[in-house]
Amino acid sequence: MTSKPEMDGMIQKIASIIAATFGVLTLVASSRILYLGADPGYVVFMPLLIFNHIMGICYLIAGYLIWGYSHKGKMAAFVVFLINLIVLITISVVYLIGSGVATDSLGAMTFRTVVWLLLFMSLKMTVKNPKK
Repeated sequence: MTSKPEMDGMIQKIASIIAATFGVLTLVASSRILYLGADPGYVVFMPLLIFNHIMGICYLIAGYLIWGYSHKGKMAAFVVFLINLIVLITISVVYLIGSGVATDSLGAMTFRTVVWLLLFMSLKMTVKNPKK
């Protein structure tokens, strides 16, 4: 049977791999459009595309922090979640006023936000705050 510390460590490593993989996939998808001119099949809201590209790098950094620095990784996951949530709310308002945000973009941003919420929650349950 696996002990709680071993299980917590396993959850932390899985969260790290998910975060880093998410970063790589985000960078690949955004780079195809930004640098290669690929057509995603919907209207691209350029500020969101640039934001997502930058966040792909942040996802990789967060994945690294989650792997080796549990408390800093937990905080990084929270910050990434919060930033994604703010951007989701912002593009939802832009969409509602009819300013060129595709429903696909809303769905993708919702997905990103939920993934990072789940990563943060899994770390919150397993990573304890450092002693003061």
